[in-house]
Amino acid sequence: MKWFQPAFKQFIQKKMQERLSPDPPVVDGSAMQLNLPHSQETSLAKRLLQELNEEEKLSLLSGINGFCIPGVPRLGLKPVWTSDASMGLRGWKVPVTDFPAMVAMAATFNRDLLTDVGMCLGRECRALGVGVLLGPGVNIARVPVCGRNFEYCGEDPYLAGEIAFAYIQGVQSQGIVATVKHYACNNSENDRHKSNSVVDERSLREIYLPAFKRSVEAGVLAVMTSYNQVNGTYCSEHPYLLDVILRNEWGFDGLVLSDWDSLYSTEKALKDGVDLEMPSAKWFAPEKVKRSLAEGTVSMDSIDTKILHLFTAYEKAGLFFRPLVDPTIQNGCDEHREVALSVAKESVVLLKNEMALLPLKKHKGMVICVSGSNAYKVAAGGGSSHIIPLGKTDTFADAMLKEEGVQVVLLPASWQRKKALRDRVATSDAVIMVTGFDHILESETYDKVWSRPKGEVSEIESASKLNKHCILVVQSGGAVHLLPFIDAIPSVLFAFFLGSSTAESLTDIIFGRSNPSGKLPFTIARELSDYQSMRNYPSDYASTSLKKIKGGQGDPTKRFVQDLEYREALMVGYRQFDTQGQEVLYPFGHGLSYTEF
Repeated sequence: MKWFQPAFKQFIQKKMQERLSPDPPVVDGSAMQLNLPHSQETSLAKRLLQELNEEEKLSLLSGINGFCIPGVPRLGLKPVWTSDASMGLRGWKVPVTDFPAMVAMAATFNRDLLTDVGMCLGRECRALGVGVLLGPGVNIARVPVCGRNFEYCGEDPYLAGEIAFAYIQGVQSQGIVATVKHYACNNSENDRHKSNSVVDERSLREIYLPAFKRSVEAGVLAVMTSYNQVNGTYCSEHPYLLDVILRNEWGFDGLVLSDWDSLYSTEKALKDGVDLEMPSAKWFAPEKVKRSLAEGTVSMDSIDTKILHLFTAYEKAGLFFRPLVDPTIQNGCDEHREVALSVAKESVVLLKNEMALLPLKKHKGMVICVSGSNAYKVAAGGGSSHIIPLGKTDTFADAMLKEEGVQVVLLPASWQRKKALRDRVATSDAVIMVTGFDHILESETYDKVWSRPKGEVSEIESASKLNKHCILVVQSGGAVHLLPFIDAIPSVLFAFFLGSSTAESLTDIIFGRSNPSGKLPFTIARELSDYQSMRNYPSDYASTSLKKIKGGQGDPTKRFVQDLEYREALMVGYRQFDTQGQEVLYPFGHGLSYTEF
């Protein structure tokens, strides 16, 4: 794959800006005053449904204004806003608490902390007038190159389910609808609109569905479907996944909504699919629904059932009974920032620490060189995880310059070509290199590369030859190729995407103010070809051709669907390597600390 070209970067930046409304939404924050006659029906959801006319019912089948579920003014039902939540609340230009990515949360292996995260997110929803939070994401990291792995919980179904359970209970304790996503088998971003995940029943049940089932057990009130097909049927209109398993087997009675622009039909989706089309009325446009009703292919009873699911989620969350905006809650308060910092510190994984190089022990005249592209920015995953963080956010380089008792030398990208800088690297007490991915290199819509750019690898190798006290910090949402240089670096930290807490958490760990305790939520293999799942994967997975990316949109009848066969079956992640006795670089659950006993 060619490295990212300017035209592609401009396209991604534009799409990220389009996802942000220019201004905060206008939310009527007062409580809903539902105008309903007296009824024997005890369920408020059913009473409200009984009072709707046909036009009002059809209007509730699709979203409006990008992130909003419409209301019914005549009955006092207010619009309800939604927001993504991969690294904090997102959807408009309002600063919020910048949390670490979901995969970092999973690396803490800490249920209680994830409940706290959910509570903080729920409180920020109430502060901003958001009623439906579009998280957590629990898709399994089947392949290490999935561009959206950073939004999920790693390769293990049990871990993903436990993290989701705690997160959901925290969110919904604040009267907010949590949404587990993306149901189901959305394990790659490559050609996601054109992909058919072909998976056997046992693997579906044991690998790809348990985290969703656990979310239902947590009481999750909404489920978002995915773009892809599963065994030949789009997930947004999949009777087996949605009716047989989700509703009949698991007993889910809440809202099922589509991912944005992931509906592909009217009749099939009305009969067997989602309750709500997002972000706007296309396939569920009133005129199309009326045509299906007139032709008798869809009944009004099925429409009523969909709306009842929506109202049931609202009622269980308490959205009918409380003010939609709580002015007593401070968005991005110190308490929330402390929780985000705790996640960041507990998630960082110490992969190796030869010579007990870490933590660094300060001494008089200590000199530390800092390099790497991610040292000079706060790296994050791209796409729908993009948020506006509260306040000024320090980069790692900023934080190092503020560190007392050390002299810090910030190295430019070209330092290898200048003898004076090479000499500085050679004579310094330590060299810290912060490398990895960012919102361009790792994002939804396309998959990521496995290897690092040659220039970056060369920089790491050069530094390690000049100085034996090298510390490498790797930022990524999933496994990456470390083998070319890992043996030459004595200390390596895997730091995921840590949000606004990146600088403080890393400096605290590097200087011993915090003890690293994170555990890998995925396996890091020696080579990409070691993953059995990659042997059944498209060779052009990392293509960033704009024609290819844009080609997944539009009329599904003109789209060539490609099968993505899950031939590895249960052999995903550590299950494969343990079963086959295959050597890996770092196993699932690996993580060292500074403790010596």
